[in-house]
Amino acid sequence: MNPDLIKTVFDNQSDFLFTCHLNYGKTLSNFNLVNEAACRKLGYSKTEFEKLNFSSLCANDFEKELITILEQLIENSEFNFDVQLLSKTGEKVLIEFNASVIEVDGKQNVILNGRIPVGRKRIEEKLLKTTEQLRNLASHLQSIREEERTNIAREIHDELGQVLTVLKIQITLLTKELRKDQFSIRERMDSVARLLEETVESVQRIASELRPGILDELGLIPAIEWQANEFNNRTKIYFDCILPKEEINLTREKATAVFRIFQEALTNTARHSNASKVKIILEEYKGNLILKVIDNGKGITQSQIENPKSLGILGMKERAIVFGGNVLIKSSMNNGTVVELEIPLS
Repeated sequence: MNPDLIKTVFDNQSDFLFTCHLNYGKTLSNFNLVNEAACRKLGYSKTEFEKLNFSSLCANDFEKELITILEQLIENSEFNFDVQLLSKTGEKVLIEFNASVIEVDGKQNVILNGRIPVGRKRIEEKLLKTTEQLRNLASHLQSIREEERTNIAREIHDELGQVLTVLKIQITLLTKELRKDQFSIRERMDSVARLLEETVESVQRIASELRPGILDELGLIPAIEWQANEFNNRTKIYFDCILPKEEINLTREKATAVFRIFQEALTNTARHSNASKVKIILEEYKGNLILKVIDNGKGITQSQIENPKSLGILGMKERAIVFGGNVLIKSSMNNGTVVELEIPLS
């Protein structure tokens, strides 16, 4: 058959077509033939493809799967599989491949015939759209929740706090009007005054936990310092803060997200880590805000981190994703845990 005709047919196939040698039945050589469809979709020229092999194109580590595929190819001469390849621009492309083996001039050649699954691609696009909608909804609900917390905290502080303060003043004035011989009444009035004082402190604490005024009035850095001190007072866990000297310019929503992630990290430390020390680092690096909460506790397993029931961890990650950031949790048993938030400043 005319070689030019074969080349024309090969290049005009709408499916991806790759060929390479099967090296001793264990690895695949660099590509020796690639058609135009593969070049267009993945962005490489034919010359560039000649310097690549199948493994180097895979988006994830595919070595173990590739060994299984080659074993099946040697045994059955054909095998179907799915894999994500990386285009030249870094885009991940899901492809369904049919691999087959033919012998040419005494060498085993692998033909990889691939296509983008249209139906599956639509499903994935729909899932991505649904996920994005759910994240937008979650972000909206978080905003509403923060607004409600702010309003409730203000009402508690301004209304209830003021009433309790007035009652305390009135009790103090009434106590001064008692005669010296009215000891039992004076003791009861003093007891009521102390109870009112404790209630005022409780109201202030509840209002601060709902929405710390220091976050809105002074900014993220003082709020983190305040929360770290509250954490120490409550848990007696020693902390070390490394914070910028100047306030970081963040929107109110982004500052709130960072602060809530910080709170959740401290809560997880108090509940689960058995730590005696926490190191808190906040810094700017290459246009990003980096927050690290490092403890010396018992650590956490990967399965616990990935557990869908770990709502605190999921909440931290979702808050970060809304602003284009991410939360990474690194841990090993008995060597502590690092919760690292990275979020763009702009």
